Amino acid sequence: MKYVIRTTEDGKRISLERTNEKLAAAREKILTAGMQYLEYEAKLGSLDALGQRVEERVYIVEAIAGNVYV
Repeated sequence: MKYVIRTTEDGKRISLERTNEKLAAAREKILTAGMQYLEYEAKLGSLDALGQRVEERVYIVEAIAGNVYV
C-alpha cells in the first residue's frame, strides 16, 4: 500500500494544513491496518500541454510490514 500525497490541485498549490490532513489520513489508515509506515518527500515531474517540464513536491507514505530494515 503506497499513498502519493500531491501538493497541488488543478495547477494550484494547496495549503500546508490540507497537505497535513491528507498525510495524517494516510498514516492513520496504515496504522489501523496494523502496519508501520515509511514516509519520504520527492518530486513528481511531467510535461504540460506545451511540452514544458513541470515539477511538484509530493509526499509518499508507504506501508511496511515486519522487520524490513537493513
